[in-house]
Amino acid sequence: MSVQRARSFGAIAEQYDQYRPAPPIGAAALLGDLHGLEVLEVAAGTGLWSRFLIECGATLTIVEPDDDMRAVLERQSSQVRSLVGTAESMPVADASFDVVVVSSAWHWFSQPEATREMARVLVDHGRLFVLWNGFSRDLEWVNELSKLRDSNRDPSVRPRSWRAAELSDGHFFDVTELALDWTWRRTTDELVSLFGTYSGVIVRTNDERAVVESKLRAYLENVTVDGVLDVPMTLRGTVATRSAR
Repeated sequence: MSVQRARSFGAIAEQYDQYRPAPPIGAAALLGDLHGLEVLEVAAGTGLWSRFLIECGATLTIVEPDDDMRAVLERQSSQVRSLVGTAESMPVADASFDVVVVSSAWHWFSQPEATREMARVLVDHGRLFVLWNGFSRDLEWVNELSKLRDSNRDPSVRPRSWRAAELSDGHFFDVTELALDWTWRRTTDELVSLFGTYSGVIVRTNDERAVVESKLRAYLENVTVDGVLDVPMTLRGTVATRSAR
């Protein structure tokens, strides 16, 4: 895995927090009642999901390796217990959390180390949510956006996926896929700024980023109405239950 890419987001932390999609309201029903539960968010970034989890009643601890991303989170959610760590090595006790949440980060983790670490920190019958919040994949024009986004993809990084196959390794049972469709209204400028938060764009040169932006704006001219677009989104994921020790 490219460490450069995995740690590239801190350079655009504020932009990431402003332009990446926050969880849709309907995600609360997928997570269930979090009141009174100890919840751990792994690779929490700038806290887009952290703020949502708090609203859902979670007593929240986050683990995030990037100082710049974590600083944005801490500024906006001072009540969160914030820790430095990685998915493969978290500074928390065994069996100390009822729920673990990972959003749009599983493909960066080393396996099987990360899956084993999630199992270590969960209580027996605790739940693990591995989620991706991104473009829907059933419309051709959305697929074209995805192709442009991924045109500089690092072959060492696993593809984005909503199926966390590692969870069927014996540490977890009742492994179930989930999905929630929703609509995200964006302007052309907002979508261009969103693309600037993807690792494949961040690591490009200024000239290369300008080329990507030009291609994106040209494409969006054909699909937006008055500079606005209703982007079909899907929150995809896998939820699994920690096996008894």
